[in-house]
Amino acid sequence: MSKRDKDHGPVTDPLNVDWSAWQPAGMSREAIDLRIRRRTARARMQRFRSVPVKRRAWYVTLTATVADQEQDFDPHDLVAGLTFEPQAFWCLSRRKGRSLVERDKLAGGKGTMYPVEYRLCSVCGRQLLGPEAHDYRLKQLKPASTWQFPQGPACSEDCKPSGRGPGGEPMRYKSGRKSA
Repeated sequence: MSKRDKDHGPVTDPLNVDWSAWQPAGMSREAIDLRIRRRTARARMQRFRSVPVKRRAWYVTLTATVADQEQDFDPHDLVAGLTFEPQAFWCLSRRKGRSLVERDKLAGGKGTMYPVEYRLCSVCGRQLLGPEAHDYRLKQLKPASTWQFPQGPACSEDCKPSGRGPGGEPMRYKSGRKSA
């Protein structure tokens, strides 16, 4: 059985745009078509495998106002386990963070908001921020056969599924008493 991409034909654009004028130096039309096909195939495979896209958390700092955890936020707006101080906190909701920064600026402050890539390890549940989250996302893009665990790749050398039993499955404890 031959590969489908071998004689798949020219790359067509759903929008009627003439791409023939776009030609990087030293590349033939076939090489350009192959490059576009590979990029499209990679994007389709990511959607097919449901690989998560970049997830961000925002570090919000306020100077003139303070944020109240109970009144200003819903439970899904804050990052569980990360710091929350009235004037510096981690927020999952960009809309909520932006509104608090605008409120701070209207009060004469200089509030800021910085996006940071955020991810949870699918094996141990550890929170990953910044470059660590980026590297883990790239590990998730690799084939599942290269992952250390069935749930996903290990985030660090200490990464283990909780309750690991023989063969990598979750360990179950049986009660010593008989049920009536």
